[in-house]
Amino acid sequence: MKLTPDDKADVARHEALLAELLQIAEHVLVENPQVELCPRQVALLERLESAFAGQNCPPGISLLSGGLAEDDYRSPAAIRYLDAVDTTPRHDWRALEPQLLRACEDALQYLEPKAFCYVLPAYLRQYLLRPDFMCTDSIFFVMSHTSWNSREKLALLTPAQRSVVQDVMNEYRWREQTINGDCDDSLLPWEYDCYRSEGSDVSAHTYAGNLALEYAMRFGMVN
Repeated sequence: MKLTPDDKADVARHEALLAELLQIAEHVLVENPQVELCPRQVALLERLESAFAGQNCPPGISLLSGGLAEDDYRSPAAIRYLDAVDTTPRHDWRALEPQLLRACEDALQYLEPKAFCYVLPAYLRQYLLRPDFMCTDSIFFVMSHTSWNSREKLALLTPAQRSVVQDVMNEYRWREQTINGDCDDSLLPWEYDCYRSEGSDVSAHTYAGNLALEYAMRFGMVN
């Protein structure tokens, strides 16, 4: 693939930025070792790995490079070149390194649905293992009803995948509720549909808090 000098400069800037972000992620990773999971969280992690077992991503689809801020400014030729030489694992999402996920923490906002469903469990897995390591806004906001293309991306999930994604979301909500005394009003698309169909006069913020409370009650975390 022939690149112009400007294209080569785009590629070089991309590689330099990725290297810098990977270095930052490595330092943050050291500061955030894996947490000790409680039985509820262990079961949740096992459900996540089971539901997404065998999930893969076909070639020719950009994976994590879309998360870099500079990507919007790269030339089409540079993008095609970087996609062609991309060696990111595509048959086992568990092989995606936490440093790479952190360095490309905004990637979920840019990915097309098939790539999104491939890398999503990797991000959720890292959240469960290292809740302070990943950028939770990037993970959970992009799945919410307020994200412009979340419905299209999440439509590809199987019922089992939707169920475990919802419980990881509730785990996140409950953690926010416990630590900060509050959780935001982000609802998954199907949760938002239920919220709208019920005609509830409570706010979406309260509705999300109630979902977190129901989750906690299910596992005996509260009376």
